[in-house]
This record gives sequence, structure tokens and C-alpha cells, in this order.
Amino acid sequence: MRIAEQFRPNRPVFSIELFPPKTPEGVDNLKAKLNEIAAHRPDYVSVTYGAGGGTRHTTREICAHIKQALGIEAMAHLTCVAHSRGEIHDLLAMLKNEGIENIMALRGDPPQGQERFVQPEDGFAYAIELIRAIRDAGEFGIGVAGYPEGHVEAPDYETSLRHQIEKIRAGADFVVSQLFMVNDYFLRWRDALWRAGITVPIVPGILPALSAPQIGRFAALCGAQVPDALRVGLERFEAHPESAAAYGLVYAMRQIEALLKEGVAGVHLYALNRLESIRAVSALVEGYRGPE
Repeated sequence: MRIAEQFRPNRPVFSIELFPPKTPEGVDNLKAKLNEIAAHRPDYVSVTYGAGGGTRHTTREICAHIKQALGIEAMAHLTCVAHSRGEIHDLLAMLKNEGIENIMALRGDPPQGQERFVQPEDGFAYAIELIRAIRDAGEFGIGVAGYPEGHVEAPDYETSLRHQIEKIRAGADFVVSQLFMVNDYFLRWRDALWRAGITVPIVPGILPALSAPQIGRFAALCGAQVPDALRVGLERFEAHPESAAAYGLVYAMRQIEALLKEGVAGVHLYALNRLESIRAVSALVEGYRGPE
């Protein structure tokens, strides 16, 4: 099933993003954890892709487990980083063989130690090229990333917005935003896309903060602003990590409830493989769903 088919009026889609562990033991632990995650009835689960494609096989393995063993729709991330066009073609074929029907198409971040993205030899330079290749391969639903506060590499907000629109029109079925902590930025960006004639679902991506340094690093990577209220609150619990994480989750829950009241198409939770946030957010979203 293509994820785009899950979006319906008065029923916000609840999705979870997980990252693939680097060891076989970690993969087994995540698979065990997925049994509880499945009980919270996410509409789909996406699995990230390590810098440079280092976890490509684990991403595919976990997605296949989610789809085949748990009966939940899975979305595999795929990036341009370190892949030739031929390798992308082969990866798409492997995903298709595993029954994976949805892909999050990303340019990808530079691997650790590199300051900027370098186009692979005979590879793609931009996500829009990857999107077109996936669309040409057929049989896949395509999600793309969005940047409510503008892409960090764009010279200005207007340029970022124009590139976003071009990327969507290249073949995206829905858009999931990068993390943000000020809802007004997301709503401004969503409304600008609507005014430009974009009709695909536009979904906010929310990451509950664990600590001030952690959210600062994540925000810097995607050009998001950390509000003083969140930063100061997290710093207050610097010596108590569990309390800091609880504070970050409460802040995220308030964000999500306000967005649901605005009628967003769904909520995409950057869960960092933490059950606490999945339990809380799934219950909140369920409370805003109308009758089937």
C-alpha cells in the first residue's frame, strides 16, 4: 500500500521514524521493541539510512520485518550519498523484492569527516534526480523531506521554497518536514506551499528533545531555531537526563496538540527508538481521529 493512500479527512496519520542499529545484537533488540511499537498502531514506520549508505542492508532488513512480520507499512530511506546510478537501480530492485512499496528520497548528509556533499561518480547531485529515478522505476510511493525554516544550504528562504516546490512536483506523493520547535514556522511554510498549488499531504516532523546540547546539534544540522523556553527548560535539568527528556517530551506534546488543532495531515515522530515518546504521541494522535 502506498502511504499517500492513508491520508484521509479527520484522520491524522501517525508515523514513526526509527534508526537501524549498527550491530546484530542491536537489530535483534530493535525487532523485539517493534512488537510493542506495533501495539501502538502506527500507520507506517520509516527507517533511516546511515551516512554513506553504511546501514543500507540493515535498513532493508528492518523494513522487511516491519512489513512482513508485523503487517505495518514500511518506508525505507534512500540517499544519493556514495551511490552510483547503477547502485541505486540495484537497491530499488532489492527493496521491491522485499515488498517495500514506499521510499523516502533524500540527497543525504555528507559522511562524517566531510564538510559538504560531494556528488558520487555517475551518481546524483540532488534529491530531485533521485526522485525522478524512483518514479521511473515505478511501483513506489515517494516521500520527500521539507524545510519549514529553509534549507541550510539555500541562500535565502524564497530559494529554498522554490526548490521545495520543484522537488514535490518531480514526483513526491507527500512531504515530511524536518524537525522544528516553533509551530508558526511550519504553518507559514505549509501555507506558502498551498498557495503555490501543492496539494500533496504536508506532515510535520517532531523530535522530542533529550537535552539542550542534543537538540542544539540536531537543530544546527537542519537550520532550525531552538526557542529560549525549551533551551532554558532543558538546561535546568542538565544533571538529570531523565527529567530533561521528560521536559522535552512535554514540550513536543504541546507542539503536536496545537498542530492537530490546526488540522495537519498527520504527525511524524522522530522517535530515536525511544518507546516513551511513541506511547505518548500515539495516544495523543488517536484522540484527534474521527470515526472511520
